[in-house]
Amino acid sequence: MRTKLLLFLFLILSPTLAAQDKRFTHNAENGYMWIDFENRIIGRDLKYEYLSSLLEKQKVINSYQFKFDSLDCKNDIKFLFESGKADNIDLSDMVRRIDKFYNTKDYLIIPIIYAYCYCIKEIAGRNQYELKKYITELLQFSLSDLK
Repeated sequence: MRTKLLLFLFLILSPTLAAQDKRFTHNAENGYMWIDFENRIIGRDLKYEYLSSLLEKQKVINSYQFKFDSLDCKNDIKFLFESGKADNIDLSDMVRRIDKFYNTKDYLIIPIIYAYCYCIKEIAGRNQYELKKYITELLQFSLSDLK
């Protein structure tokens, strides 16, 4: 009898135990996490702090010259620096842009770092076709984690 009860509990609980945390896509924080920052009752701006730490981490990765650009926005960042446009970008502006990005509910599954990269591409002046293509690639990548 006890074995049947344990088996029954396992069958009922196993789908919830194996359920993916919707705040992560491919083990990276996504838009659900970004939105969740607003629900925290802490006297700090978590979005600002998160983005700052994320960019600091990226800076460390770049300083050690790792040979990958999984974000596909290194050229856009380089363009912004070379054109002098990077001086006019601050974290508060980027937080507002990422907030706007995640206003589209379908984009919530996209990791925050990719939302940031999308915003960089937008500032760099990428055209609508390129931006839509990038979003499509991001959605395909993000949805592949759900399979």
